[in-house]
Amino acid sequence: MNYSDKLRCGKLPDGELSLILEKYTNSKSERVLLGPRLGEDAGIVDLGNKKNNCLAICVDPIMVNISNAPYFAVAINVNDIVTRGATPQWASASIFFPEGCTLTDVDRFFGQLYEAIRPHHISIVTGHTEVTSLVKNPGIVLTLFGEVDKGHIITTSGAKEGDALVLTGGAGIEGTAILAADFSQTLQGNVDESVLERAKRFIYDPGICIAPAAYIAWKHKPHALHDPTEGGVRKGIEELALASGNGVFVDYPKIPIREETRKICAVTGDDPLGIFGSGALLISIAPERAFGLLQEYAATGIVAQEIGSVTNKEKGRILRYEGKEIPLEASYTDGLIDRLN
Repeated sequence: MNYSDKLRCGKLPDGELSLILEKYTNSKSERVLLGPRLGEDAGIVDLGNKKNNCLAICVDPIMVNISNAPYFAVAINVNDIVTRGATPQWASASIFFPEGCTLTDVDRFFGQLYEAIRPHHISIVTGHTEVTSLVKNPGIVLTLFGEVDKGHIITTSGAKEGDALVLTGGAGIEGTAILAADFSQTLQGNVDESVLERAKRFIYDPGICIAPAAYIAWKHKPHALHDPTEGGVRKGIEELALASGNGVFVDYPKIPIREETRKICAVTGDDPLGIFGSGALLISIAPERAFGLLQEYAATGIVAQEIGSVTNKEKGRILRYEGKEIPLEASYTDGLIDRLN
């Protein structure tokens, strides 16, 4: 891609983003244990105390026009923190309202934010709020901080060749909820109303926050955790492979895809593996520990499945689909982004 090429809405292309990060964001502080890297969900800073405490830091925006944006913002940031093995603690929120909004709109938005953080016992410690003509709808940029012991840090790059790949929740949970809520007119008449109603609740049930699944995974000593977001499960698997310098083999029939997701994507033409993936946790774990992990998920009612394995980089990224082995490829942008902006 040339620097003069016009970019689409969404993420930057992987290769170009990596080059920019290497060029401009390298930290010389020895206390930065994990800086900005492709596929890593949060940075890690050593607090330098005798208790070996470290701070996990992440930031994610919700600037698109979706219902209950604060809930999405909290969930995806909590996801980033818990994939580091850290417990979410503090937050900074920058909130932007469009020109012409009312104090009622502001109060409602803050109320949604409060309700979203309360179950996680997170304290908002600072932030910024303004009304601006530069946004069309309320948006939030949330920075989240969590604590983790230095010896318990988990990274995306920690995946090891030979690991089992486990996916919890299912593919496209967040994307399914967005499609059902924000594109209901297109779906009505083509998808049963009961399916649409269940899909609209997907942000809460099964939920887009993977903290419960991550807390269980911690106990089984995974080598890597990653939460697929924009670009879906397909992109999340690619990011884990690139971050760890490995290949992957994924068996499509083993990927959990819920009935609602299949039916809605059949109408919209979306790939269940390619739409917003929050609600799924990708786990790279030693094969001998995968069985115990899956047993605990089954006992707690969390959908989980071993979907493949981490392989040698030379074998590439392979997806077995309809009996054929094909390259596992992902777009650098999510097809829903254009429709939400």
